[in-house]
Amino acid sequence: MLRHFANGAVLGLILAELLLWGDVLGLRQLVVLTEAGATLTLAFLAYAAMLFGTLAMSVAVMNLGPE
Repeated sequence: MLRHFANGAVLGLILAELLLWGDVLGLRQLVVLTEAGATLTLAFLAYAAMLFGTLAMSVAVMNLGPE
């Protein structure tokens, strides 16, 4: 399960970085270019990692099947 969580977390970090790098809907200006930019960016990346990590782990649990 930890492997699935780690894979999902890495994918979440990649997606979050692409969203910030591409400045989708002005997200980079909203998050990074403010006074608390480092804190907000870290929170955004942590949230994305947790969200996608949990999602990947949940899918792995649902695919286990009956014992």
